[in-house]
Amino acid sequence: MNSKLRNENIVWTVSEDYSVVPALNLFDEYDNEDLQFYRMMLLGQVYKDVNMEKLLEYLSITIPKTGLKNAFLKLVEIYLDDCFSENLLRNRPGAKEYREKFYREIEKKYSTCDFEKMTVEEEIEFVYSSRIIGKYVVIRDVTDEMIGFMRKRNNERDTDEIIKVLNACFLKYFYKNYRNSNSNDAEFELLKIEEAKSENELKEDVEKEKQRLNFKMKKKHIEKFNPKDLIGEVSIESAEFTKAIDEDKIVRDERADDSQAKSNRAECSKGEMEKMVESRYGEAIYPQFILENIEKDISTGIHEGIKLHITEGNFLKGKYDPYFAKAIDNQREVNYEYYKDNELIFRRSINELKEVIRKKFISDEEDEDSFSNSGRLIPSRVWRNRFLNDDKIFVKNNCFEMESITVDILLDVSASQLEREEYVAAQAYIIAEALTSLNIPTRVAGFCNFFNYLVVTQYRDYKDPRGKNTNIFKFRASGSNRDGLAFKYISNQMNLREEENKILIVLSDGKPNDKINLGVRSFPNVDAQDYEGDIAIKDTAQEIFNLKMLNRNVLGIFTGEEEDLEYEKKIYGKDFAYIKDLNRFSRTIGYFLQQINF
Repeated sequence: MNSKLRNENIVWTVSEDYSVVPALNLFDEYDNEDLQFYRMMLLGQVYKDVNMEKLLEYLSITIPKTGLKNAFLKLVEIYLDDCFSENLLRNRPGAKEYREKFYREIEKKYSTCDFEKMTVEEEIEFVYSSRIIGKYVVIRDVTDEMIGFMRKRNNERDTDEIIKVLNACFLKYFYKNYRNSNSNDAEFELLKIEEAKSENELKEDVEKEKQRLNFKMKKKHIEKFNPKDLIGEVSIESAEFTKAIDEDKIVRDERADDSQAKSNRAECSKGEMEKMVESRYGEAIYPQFILENIEKDISTGIHEGIKLHITEGNFLKGKYDPYFAKAIDNQREVNYEYYKDNELIFRRSINELKEVIRKKFISDEEDEDSFSNSGRLIPSRVWRNRFLNDDKIFVKNNCFEMESITVDILLDVSASQLEREEYVAAQAYIIAEALTSLNIPTRVAGFCNFFNYLVVTQYRDYKDPRGKNTNIFKFRASGSNRDGLAFKYISNQMNLREEENKILIVLSDGKPNDKINLGVRSFPNVDAQDYEGDIAIKDTAQEIFNLKMLNRNVLGIFTGEEEDLEYEKKIYGKDFAYIKDLNRFSRTIGYFLQQINF
């Protein structure tokens, strides 16, 4: 499994929030899977309890002001463990054995090292790990003092209080005052430790720092940071503190505190899980017995045990989570604003694609008005029916009679699309607008997975008015994805239509991934298999092949990173498009449609 995706899944699951892009490199990465697993669980708990946008912004401003960047990050890491591991173990009792193993392994790793050659970062980790497992190790007085300073303040839980403690420690031990050549004694002693290393070790540290400090943050989730909130011994004087980081407001968590209910998540019943899904994604549009019948047909093999939740994203009063409902509304505004900013390009693409479709599926003769025995009545021709027995007293434009064709647009709405929400929504809207302007029956839906539920959000149905296309801007990435099961579902629904010619257009990053069994007690008990790696790729490719064998015309529009193109090729073969330039979007989609032979 892709380690990044696995780490993100753990963070999302523990934090219970799929709307963030976790700053995975805030914590060190470990080669041992069990050690890394614990660290990601801790990071998930931190995301759950802390305003991470504020914390990351503080770090991004603070870290450039020290020559001990990684050492300070290590101190942040152990302090967050000291403050929030208790919450993690309370909510996820199964994490206890992972934490114990983590610190035993870390202590064992360093116990045989030459203490004189240790970096400050290594000293901090070793001394703290020793304390956790009940040993008292002192290498240098300054690191011992620093860890003692932090551990005396490990009862803080509020974000501002956490930052105040970190700031006080930073100023006391790490702050490099560029206007004052006389550094404090503690900082000077720590710097001496670092300077004692060889040139090669220093080069390795530089590369490591570049990697660790590359925090990934969604700017639209960052709020302004006010340095006056810090009550430290001294304030860091920098104009950077007072500048506006971004004009967009943070999506605030308005959920009521229900920690006891969350801690009992493992014991949640089927009914409670359904309510949880409904509160996050909206009410189901089909009754339970219909969903169960569909599940019997499609939730087989590797997908056995996966439930269905089909929604239009509408929330019932008193049965929704205000945080997620508001997050959808906020994302809709962002997506629509992006469309409006580029409306001239998008409108041109819609018109170009519309003309391609018109030429492909409608002949010149059909595009003209013609008399028929059905359509719009022409009063001046009524006499022909009475006196000439001519029933062609109606007129119709065959441009609007596309009854032999349906198009489904399916969107990957998983959290791997978090950095591309506006872009994907705009692409889907362009295609839907071009098709529905010609009255071609078009359905648009998004899919993602939440624990053992495949959630399908239907933005518009075949017979909905064209105005419903704006619902596509509600596209908001979250959860994981079982592409193969989503394709089985959409194929099942396409079979219910009588039209002869059916087209499926999929916008996806080509990375099916749904790890739902994380191997830790107190996670929801899910009786289903993980869906990742080669197995997921092969299953997804098989379902695309099955669709083609049913004479469905399938096009994959790649919306991921270039290094993942190989997966898209394995799944779609030659039937995929990778469109970097929006100006070429309509021409690329049009070319695919022109190749279709009915």
